[in-house]
Amino acid sequence: MPSTREIRRRIRGVKNIKQVTRAMNMIAAARLRRAQQKAESARPYAERLSEILQDVQAGGAGARHPLLVKRDVRRIGLLLVTSDRGLCGGFNATMNREAYQFINAQDAEVGLITVGKKGRDYFRTHGLAVDNHFPQPSRDVRLEELGPISKQIIADYSSGKYDQIFVGYSKFATVLKSTAAIVQLLPLESRPRAEKSLRAAYQFEPQAEELLNTLLPQYVEVLIYRSLVESLASEQAARMIAMKGATDSASEMIDNLTREYNRVRQGSITTQILEVVSGAEALEQAH
Repeated sequence: MPSTREIRRRIRGVKNIKQVTRAMNMIAAARLRRAQQKAESARPYAERLSEILQDVQAGGAGARHPLLVKRDVRRIGLLLVTSDRGLCGGFNATMNREAYQFINAQDAEVGLITVGKKGRDYFRTHGLAVDNHFPQPSRDVRLEELGPISKQIIADYSSGKYDQIFVGYSKFATVLKSTAAIVQLLPLESRPRAEKSLRAAYQFEPQAEELLNTLLPQYVEVLIYRSLVESLASEQAARMIAMKGATDSASEMIDNLTREYNRVRQGSITTQILEVVSGAEALEQAH
């Protein structure tokens, strides 16, 4: 049975851990609010830009662009978004598992481009090469931070290094729910439009090719931005929940240790009383 001193030391240690996890829970909650706002504001912009591109592509007959060219798929690129840090529950494990299943399901070779250390380290541990790696952007996810990523993606597809490029990220739904998503980034997929939204004819100024030269790189950048802010919101939500669970577990452990401490202390006091009584009786018998 542990001594009261050892139990007190364990209680102090758990209390220190509880202070840390509670602080991390509060920080994650504050960061989640900002990340959630960014994620929700990025969705309509990305969807509207996609619709504009569909209209330009449909209305500009014969308009071509390297990012629209569809090729026989021999090599696929997967842009995988994870975090640099842990302590966020199953956030990274879920995304890495989804990416691993996606890679195994493909007939073509898959090359990895990772954003965040956890995805890179996971696949290196499993013996899969990482073609390119980028550090996780700051919590503000500024557009200028995405320049190297989007330029690399565009260059890799335009040069024929990849025949298809997908992006894998954790899609934020609610604080309690995020889903691992892998969606096609390039080439741009044509989506059927409802009849009421179809127009008879388009006239472009400048020409459709010039519009595509401007809009397509922006579209790639916006989709990458959306995947990063959605992933950031999911990460903060997962960390907040994980730290809340850790704090609750620490409180429960402190209660259990306190009860054990009181039980051991009570037993020690009882033993001491018995020793005193036995000693008194022995002295009486001696006299």
